[in-house]
Parts: sequence; structure tokens; C-alpha cells
Amino acid sequence: MTVAAPPTPAGLGSMLKLPHATGLALSVFLLGFGLSLAVPYLALYAVNRVGMSPFQIGVFLTLNAVAAVLVATLLARWSDRLPNRKPIVMATLAAGTAAYALISVTASFAGLLTIGVLLLSLGAAAFPQVFSFARASLRDVPADLADRAMTVLRSVFSLSWVVGPGLGALLLGDSDYRAVFLAAAACFALAALPLIRVPGRRPLPSPGAAQTTAEQERGAQQAAAQTRRANRRVISFGAAAFVLYGMSMQMGMAMFPLFVTDTLGGNAREVGFLVGLCALLEIPVMLALVTWRRLPGVPTLIAAGMGLFVLHFALIVLSNSLPLLIAAQVVRAVVLAILAGLGMTYFQTLMPGRFSAATTLFANTSSVGAMLSGVTSGAVAQTFGYRSVFVLCAALTLIAWGVMARNNLRAARTLPA
Repeated sequence: MTVAAPPTPAGLGSMLKLPHATGLALSVFLLGFGLSLAVPYLALYAVNRVGMSPFQIGVFLTLNAVAAVLVATLLARWSDRLPNRKPIVMATLAAGTAAYALISVTASFAGLLTIGVLLLSLGAAAFPQVFSFARASLRDVPADLADRAMTVLRSVFSLSWVVGPGLGALLLGDSDYRAVFLAAAACFALAALPLIRVPGRRPLPSPGAAQTTAEQERGAQQAAAQTRRANRRVISFGAAAFVLYGMSMQMGMAMFPLFVTDTLGGNAREVGFLVGLCALLEIPVMLALVTWRRLPGVPTLIAAGMGLFVLHFALIVLSNSLPLLIAAQVVRAVVLAILAGLGMTYFQTLMPGRFSAATTLFANTSSVGAMLSGVTSGAVAQTFGYRSVFVLCAALTLIAWGVMARNNLRAARTLPA
């Protein structure tokens, strides 16, 4: 199979010397910081201030996800055709700014639905667009170093989640949700500033992509056509596994704060501590993926990460106090470091020369998972309780592991090494 192994060491200091690396890192950090302030407390806001039922929360999350997939896919097509994708990047950050600013003063179900479909969906596309913009800006850098730089940027994104949820809990205080969402809006606005000086560039196609295009133009040989068909099947099954993983991840993320506060009797500060702990532990694992030698290939690591996610949800199901929840977050940190850090690499290597499409496909698997998870998690929580949601998450992740493991075997048989 043609998916590369994790990057080998090169020295993080050299990455900081790459063109516009500081500005890109600051923008990614602020984007992640804004999300980390708002996302953990959106469900609490919906319940405590807007008065949504678990089922209404599910409807809200599902409609947001549907809109996010449609918007992200459309923007990916546009950005791949434009010589400068910066206007699209700026538009997504502006939409995120407006969305969270409006949420801070909106306390109605219909109002939040409107904001979610029209603005949050566009703001959600900021993640793949910013990372695509960053990769395009590194087109003159050797591919191996550029890949390592992207992994470091993903680590910076995780770093923002270390302090974000805890600060969000402090801002929340006695239910001051307005401060939380205004701070998130400010972060989205500030994330656009470092990108002003970064030139917008179209990424150069890889040699493999140029070869495929040439083969298609001259009809392509039968063996090449069979390889492409096999590659599409591998991409499709890989995406299906990531959708199941994304569905369980989104269900768990949305219901975890409510499980801690309503089922276990915890508080918002404990939620912030647990979410921040997970993000803190992600960073050394991600950096290890950059620096360690002789690691298994990316597909093997991804399958292992999905298997570990089953353990994460099992620990939550069994937990009645903080210690098991802490253990669950440790496992979650390893899982997210593997899947979030290497997920983009997995699809980008399977889709050479189509960086924006691959990045958006990776992001869309999470959005589709959120779309499927919204109503499902709400209905299950309302009928059987929040703990039952994590039982379902464990089952979905187990299926995802099986799909990915089988897909890896299929790829090893059908794709060239």
C-alpha cells in the first residue's frame, strides 16, 4: 500500500524557520483556542439557557453537520481551482466570528438553528481551509519536511485545547455563557490577522498525480486503471471507517459534559479539566509521531487507534468518579493524537496531487459522523440516559476498527507497495 510511514526526525527548530511558519502556527493556535473555548460548553448552553431537550440538541447538531459537509465540499472544489485560496480562508474565519458572537446573545432554539446552518457551517470549514492554505504556502519546501511541519501544526492545534476548556470554565463562572462565546468569536477574528502576510498559493501537484493525469489523457493502461479502481475502494472503505469513528467521537464529545454534570454530579470546572488534560497529553504523543523511528505504517497506527477508542468508551461506561474518567482521557489523548494527527496524511497519500480534496474528505468524515450522531445521541440519551450513549459509541468504534483492519488487508493485496 502506498500510504507512508510517520515522518522521521528533522528537528523542530528547522520547522520554525520555514516560510511564514510563525504566522501559520499562531493562526492555527487561535483557531483551535476559539473552538476549545466554545465547543465543550455549547451543549451545556443549549440545555441550561435555551432549554433544549436531548433530542433537540441532536437535531441542532445534525443540521449543523449536514450544512457543514455541504459547505466544506463546495469550498474545497472552489479553492482547488483558485490561484489564491486566501479569500475563502478569511471568509470562513469571519463566519466563525459572526456565529459565536450571535450565539452569545441568542437564547432560542430557532435562532441557534439558523446561526448553525448559515454561519457555524461556514466557520467549521475554517479547519480544512486553514490547513490547506498552510500546506499550499509550503509548496517550495521538500515534501518530507512539509509533512512534518503539518504534523507540528496539528500539535499546535492540540496545544490550544490544553488551556482553552479550562479558561472557558473560568469565563463561564456562574453561567456567563456570553463571555465564553464572545471570547471564541474574538479568537476567530484574531486568527485571520497572521494570515494577511502569508501569500496565497496553489499547491503544486505531486509527480504521482501528474503521471496519473498523463495516463488518463492517453487512455491509461489496464493495470493502471485497475490500480485506480482499487485505490477508490480503499479510499471509500477508509472514509467509512472514519465516519463511524467520527460519529462515536462527536457523540462522546457532545454528551460527555452532560454525563459529567448530570449523571455523575460534577461541575463545569471538572469538564474543563478533563478536556484540557486530554489535549495536554495529545501533544507529546503527536510529537513522538514526528520524531520516533521504526513506527508501524500509518494504516496500522490508525487501526490501532480505533481499537484503543473502544477502551476509552468502556472506561467511561464503567466510571462513577473522577479517576476512571482521567484514565479514559489518557486513552483518548493517544487516540486523537494518532487519528487527528495522521488522518490527513492517510487520505492525502491515497489522493496524490489533490491536497484540498483529501483534507476536506478527512474533515467531512467527522462532519458526516456528527450529522449521524446528532439525532442518534439525543434520542438514546433521552430514552436510556447519557451512560448508554457511550455504550453505543464503543460498539460503533469496534465496527470502525473492523472495517479499517479489513481495509488495510485489502490495500496490502491490491495496491502497489
